Amino acid sequence: MERPHVLVIDDSNAIRKTVECHLSQAGYRISQAADAEKGLSLAASAKPDLILLDHQLPGTTGDQVCRKLWENPATNEIPVLISSSLRLQVMHLYTEFPNAIDSLPKPYTPDNLKSAVANALTIGPKIIQAAKTGGSIEDVNSPPPALLSGNLEVFPARAVLDFVNNCKITGRLSFEVEGGLQIRFCVAGGRIQAVYSPNAPTEEVARCLPEELSDLAPLLTVTLTEQRDPQMGGLVNLLQKSLSDPRRLRALLRAQAAILTYGTLHSRVGEFALEPLDTPPPMFQAFPLQTSLPALAVEGVRRCADPIEADSWASLVFARQTRPGANLDRAGLNPVELKIHTLFDGAHNLAAVAQAVGVHLAEVAAVAQGLELTGLVERRDALANAHVMVLEDDTEAVRLIQRVLGPEGMGFQLKIVRDRIGASLLLRRTKFDLIIMALDTPEQEAFLRQIKQNHPETRFIGLAGMPDDESELTRFDQLGLDHVLHRPLSESDLVSTIRHVLGGGQLVGAGPVR
Repeated sequence: MERPHVLVIDDSNAIRKTVECHLSQAGYRISQAADAEKGLSLAASAKPDLILLDHQLPGTTGDQVCRKLWENPATNEIPVLISSSLRLQVMHLYTEFPNAIDSLPKPYTPDNLKSAVANALTIGPKIIQAAKTGGSIEDVNSPPPALLSGNLEVFPARAVLDFVNNCKITGRLSFEVEGGLQIRFCVAGGRIQAVYSPNAPTEEVARCLPEELSDLAPLLTVTLTEQRDPQMGGLVNLLQKSLSDPRRLRALLRAQAAILTYGTLHSRVGEFALEPLDTPPPMFQAFPLQTSLPALAVEGVRRCADPIEADSWASLVFARQTRPGANLDRAGLNPVELKIHTLFDGAHNLAAVAQAVGVHLAEVAAVAQGLELTGLVERRDALANAHVMVLEDDTEAVRLIQRVLGPEGMGFQLKIVRDRIGASLLLRRTKFDLIIMALDTPEQEAFLRQIKQNHPETRFIGLAGMPDDESELTRFDQLGLDHVLHRPLSESDLVSTIRHVLGGGQLVGAGPVR
């Protein structure tokens, strides 16, 4: 963003130098004119954002200069700040000129100067516009209507962010989360450019910063705000020059954005509003994020989420998903995170993914949690992708197994055959995690031994009638079965047995993680 330009028209060289000294340090560009003629010429050619005009000038007065500025179409939109030691005596001379928007009595302090200039730059164009259109300052000063607003009881915050980024809208998306916290996202070109909060407690954000950025925590009082005056522009320039490594400031802004993003996605959100906004705050203009929601969510989990319990997370299974209207941009994720995302196939648990990528389980869990918050992955039953073959010709048993284990039940990849020839053909093409087969005849037992020899990793459940004596139980033990189900089958026994048999270890049908 270009720094505001102030033209000083004053015949006192000392005052011009004083103004230049203090305003240039505050981030303004300064031009000078010692008389009215040069000042009017510079105003027309340079078109400054504000003119600081002395009342007493060689051969003329400020009100005459103000008249000429107002009557010239090239300069009549430039706000004029009148500077005079005769403020009470002369200000009535300027009442007919809408471009004379305020006065600054001499002598003035540097703080009074900067405050008056900042206020004139903010309110001056609105006063002039109101005078030209016949409207009121309140009408001119009112914020533009929201492009989109509503309540998030139905749609999650991620869906609104996805919609805005898919449409490549440029604007500011504000969310009100629990406790009245306002979190704002500046978006442009389908990416998140800035995330800040005018009322977030800086100490809570600082608590989540990584240790290597903790010494920059005092800057949060600046980076969390939306301050847009020239002093902020000057501070940004100063920080860029003074920090030994400006990349640390960029890292601070990203960490802040990740922490606030996690708060938005993880908290209960009420109202939201999308407002037109061309540029983010000055700090993010210098260091735009240019990143995606998933990248910020994953980092936010690392900064804010509770440490994982390895035992409970290791066996979890995640699968990639594409929601209607979802934004699939993954900009900002590092190569390891992208690889982890591709391995969420719904078949392998987090421990297997961590081993395949060569990272700690906690790293994989953070990616899983972050992508789950943004809707790019979902949790799956670890058994849902198991491949199961059933060799059984009892109609009632087959019907029950089909209902409980098939698509409308536990969702297994289920194949049902009624003879050994069909089973042999299937086994040539498919690796099965579990085979459920009838064991009522010696031929069936012989076929079981043959399969077990060729498929040592597959688990087996036998189907048989209720045993007549203990010798039957001994026979089943000698077959090396993982479990035996007795007819007539019950749904509860079938479900509990399947979960027990398939509950431990990696599924064979899924194959190794690649």
